[in-house]
Amino acid sequence: MKKIDLHTHTTASDGIFSPSKLIDFAARNGVVALAVTDHDTVDGIPEAVEHARSVGFRLYPGVEFSIDYDAGSFHLIGLNIDYTDAEIRKTVRELADHRNRRAYRIIDELKKHDIDIPIGEVLAEASGGAVGRPHIARVMVSRGYGANLRDIFANYLVKGKPGYVKKIRIGLEEAVNLIKRCGGIPVIAHPVSLECADMREFETLLKGFIAAGVEGIEVYAGMHSPEMAREYLSIAEKYRLLVTGGSDFHGDKDETIGNYQKDCPIPFEIYRKLEEYIRNK
Repeated sequence: MKKIDLHTHTTASDGIFSPSKLIDFAARNGVVALAVTDHDTVDGIPEAVEHARSVGFRLYPGVEFSIDYDAGSFHLIGLNIDYTDAEIRKTVRELADHRNRRAYRIIDELKKHDIDIPIGEVLAEASGGAVGRPHIARVMVSRGYGANLRDIFANYLVKGKPGYVKKIRIGLEEAVNLIKRCGGIPVIAHPVSLECADMREFETLLKGFIAAGVEGIEVYAGMHSPEMAREYLSIAEKYRLLVTGGSDFHGDKDETIGNYQKDCPIPFEIYRKLEEYIRNK
């Protein structure tokens, strides 16, 4: 069965596979079209593009921005972007610098709770990519502070827990304008993370996001149950938004590439509709 996955991560941010290895892994598992959407960076895209071209694989260059938002967590995917654009490269470099400085602050905060994590091990875990909380969490697991990443994030590195440091985030309008400048499609990632009280509240927010230039919703997301996906699909269709889907694949979080839930493939019809959307842009 052919699959598509429009939300994945590589070692350029906090995934465990290099861009080339991610493409090879995806292809072995039935995925024929993939978006690489690393957090606040496009550093993995050149390798991904070159490797995809060499093996005849359909790749959508992308990025995932953390948006400045008061409640919950707001991530915006830029899909099919021109990653060579000078403005986006400048912005992601600045965001990467903020991420790296934040990592040092997180380690200092952990020390206040008698948790000693060597920065050298964290940098090695990041393999030259922008440092994020998962890199620190993996080192914490290796040093016995938790059984797995889920355990770490239940007890550390999040608001109200040891090691929490607020992240610098980009504004929605700035992110949308940047993505559109690069010819990309701004898509709300896993909207359940916005933590709306109900779909009515989400729909109210969505109207503002659409006014800001958002063009799509990640209906089929790793954080969504099939029931949630159906509700988000109804809203996306109501507002004639592009429907996307992604596993949010990192490689060590029990995800199945090409599926939004373990036994729920991302509908392949998304591929055909995305290709048509891109042709008509």
